[in-house]
Amino acid sequence: MVTASNALRLRNIEISWRAGKLFGFPLFSTIFLFVTITLTFLVYTQQLYHHTVTMVCYNWIGVNWFVTSYLMSKRFVTDHGIVKNINDPSQTVAWSRIMDYVERNSGKQMKYIFFYPEHVPGERSRSIRLELDVPVGKSLSFGSIIQCKLGRRFSLGEPEVTGIEQLK
Repeated sequence: MVTASNALRLRNIEISWRAGKLFGFPLFSTIFLFVTITLTFLVYTQQLYHHTVTMVCYNWIGVNWFVTSYLMSKRFVTDHGIVKNINDPSQTVAWSRIMDYVERNSGKQMKYIFFYPEHVPGERSRSIRLELDVPVGKSLSFGSIIQCKLGRRFSLGEPEVTGIEQLK
């Protein structure tokens, strides 16, 4: 319920994508749900009705686990920032906190690495790294959001070269 309420509280979602290990779905919860549904089907076809309540309970657990892990593995890009895991505030970063980022092409996905400061009271702030794998199908949309949100701060522009430096 906490995970579902965290997902429902997100506002102004600009783009999102599945990031699980099994075709975008979470691996273990998907396998567990598939096994429980298969066993329920077998119990029903073998007419073992005294196991029905047990199988309904396992299916309920499987559905809850699947929904929770699916929402946790989903990546959200909102108007406010990037949410890598909706249950972990340390994996959420606002656009205004990003100090620098790196973009890499790794075949099927674009890898973005964002750096932002962590402020701990009484200590020196340190840089935190947030890695985000963006599917190729979403990379153009994500790139335009990056340009819109971070482009002004990180635009390099053309260097001014005059005189003899221009010939080198």
